[in-house]
Amino acid sequence: MAKILSAAALLCLASAARAQEAPKNWKDTAELSYVKTAGNSKTSTLSAKNLFNRDWGKAALELAAGGLGTESGDTVTAEQYNASGKISLKLSGSNYAFQKTAWDKNRFAGIKDRFDIALGVGRNFLYLANDKLFGEAGGGYIREDRLLSDNQSFGTFRGYAKYIRTLSPSANASQDLEYLGNLKDSKDYRMNAETAIVTTISTHFSLKASYLWKYSNAPGAGFRKADTTTAVAVIVNY
Repeated sequence: MAKILSAAALLCLASAARAQEAPKNWKDTAELSYVKTAGNSKTSTLSAKNLFNRDWGKAALELAAGGLGTESGDTVTAEQYNASGKISLKLSGSNYAFQKTAWDKNRFAGIKDRFDIALGVGRNFLYLANDKLFGEAGGGYIREDRLLSDNQSFGTFRGYAKYIRTLSPSANASQDLEYLGNLKDSKDYRMNAETAIVTTISTHFSLKASYLWKYSNAPGAGFRKADTTTAVAVIVNY
């Protein structure tokens, strides 16, 4: 009996060792930031994001979700939500094809609901130890339910690029830029850009500082063209 137990224990240890050696094909990253002021001004802002990635070699899945809310006194002054799913298929060389479905809501920018379906191709233009650059191009369809103006439905074309620079073993900087064109109305285009720096604190925790710029050239009636968000967030990596 002792020999059987010893053999079973060795098998369990061997299995655990193989599990530890096996590369993990998924990753989950969560961001959380909270700011609260009291006294002469009373405000609170909560922002949360989550990004899940899984890689099967020839195919990859990306799921993202996020939300932001701001209160001044007892009045809500900002409210945003978003969710998306993206499936990528590797093609020859550094090329890939993708399909993405997204939803977002931002009533303080006049958007009750926006649904976005897109198809396209991408390429890893640069994949070095300290420098990475990739871009995407494609098209799709958007439906917008607006709050103070008529709802919109239109075909789109999209260009996207992201550059990542490793600054040190524990820090990296990134810049991305996205352009969304409207096939029905050329004046109704959008641009999004984010500049970010991420510093690793420990194995599972990082600190991120970012500046996000969103521009709509033809927003709904009564709304401004540009929105910006400056944030510092704690990132939890799994």
